[in-house]
Amino acid sequence: MMLAVAMLFTVTLSANAQFSSSGGDRVPDRFHMGIRGGLTSNSWTHYDPLLFPTGGIALDFQVAPVPIFLGIGMNYANLGFKYDSYGDTETVDAHSIHMPLTASYHINVAPNLFINPFAGPFFSYDLTDIEDEDDIDDSRFNYGFRVGCGMNFGRLTFDLGYDLGLKNFGNSDHSIKTGTLFMTVGFNWAGSR
Repeated sequence: MMLAVAMLFTVTLSANAQFSSSGGDRVPDRFHMGIRGGLTSNSWTHYDPLLFPTGGIALDFQVAPVPIFLGIGMNYANLGFKYDSYGDTETVDAHSIHMPLTASYHINVAPNLFINPFAGPFFSYDLTDIEDEDDIDDSRFNYGFRVGCGMNFGRLTFDLGYDLGLKNFGNSDHSIKTGTLFMTVGFNWAGSR
């Protein structure tokens, strides 16, 4: 695992050296990679939201002559929920690997400051099992649509967005889907703005 991370780090530094922009006009570098961490507030239909930390890695690269980027990431997220059980609050954890795939447009609003709205699908795999809940499908896969906006200042990143789950985890009686509000802060070790 550590060898794979070290190799990925070396490749990103090499790619960054090839893709870095130069000249007097400030444009985004064409490749970025870094770490992200923050908070999610995940909720399921008919259940209460669960606030939990999240973290992972993300990268994006320019895919057009204009500053349109394709971004991919992999992070840990708890996509669980809370509910009231006879006066007590119960928590159901769904520790997941979350993988978004987004397109974004990077808008230069000040020196080294970019705003980038983004949208695209996400996929997640639950590392735990929520089969104890009678009315929830125990499938570990989830998918949906991500939308949000990021802000980048130099190597620092800030993202705020929402993941709308499209998979129905409910039984035939009612629909149960996920919804996750997220806020992350990050640092790009490859590519600055």
